[in-house]
Amino acid sequence: MMREGYFERSMRPLHVLVFIAPFLLFYELGLLGILGDGADSLEAHRMLVRFFNLFGVVGLHLPSIALVLYLLIQHILSRDSWKLQPSVLVRMAAESAFLTGPLIILVMVLDPGRSGALVQSISIGPTNGERLMLAFGAGLYEEMLFRLLLITLVHFLLSDTLGVKSAKASMIAVVISAIAFAWHHDQIFRLDGSLNLTLGVFYVLAGLYFGILYLKRGFGIVVGVHLIYDLLVLVVIPAFSGRG
Repeated sequence: MMREGYFERSMRPLHVLVFIAPFLLFYELGLLGILGDGADSLEAHRMLVRFFNLFGVVGLHLPSIALVLYLLIQHILSRDSWKLQPSVLVRMAAESAFLTGPLIILVMVLDPGRSGALVQSISIGPTNGERLMLAFGAGLYEEMLFRLLLITLVHFLLSDTLGVKSAKASMIAVVISAIAFAWHHDQIFRLDGSLNLTLGVFYVLAGLYFGILYLKRGFGIVVGVHLIYDLLVLVVIPAFSGRG
């Protein structure tokens, strides 16, 4: 049996779980009011909570519990070793930071004047503490909702139910998830109800990028990329520009 390299290990459920565990802990402590005001300001998280409510299961922390259980069950079913490789986790963080680059380039292309208008339209509003919570929560729960759940569900319906070839089903699922991801962000609509085309294009392209990353590099990496980008846009840039 060939020994697995970094790219295989980084997609294994146990390494993914340990990699995202600090992000989960931070957000859940925020919901408890220990690291924040206890407000659940992330719509994706609230949507996941309502989803579980449909099955008669009630609880603010259900999405995180479900995510942990999912990864643990996946790990047990894979019969993989319980031995962690810390170097894999370090490289996952480095890879996530590197793969944030295309999103930054995308912002520069869509906002060639570098006026910061695109970033401001994304980050304006919350306080510093709320922005930090949003960055951690979006990286986790928007990826859980639009990639882990939606892409998996659409692929299952197309491939397993309708007989569409797996590769084609994956492409369609990524496109659908990207459109849903963009529509989910109400910033794409101006106050008069018109569409902010630049912002809409950004979110669709970002959704496509996240979808491809999810399929090719797994849940851990796409969460890391999303989180790092949101930290830059919601926390770092506003702080340095005086809007924090």
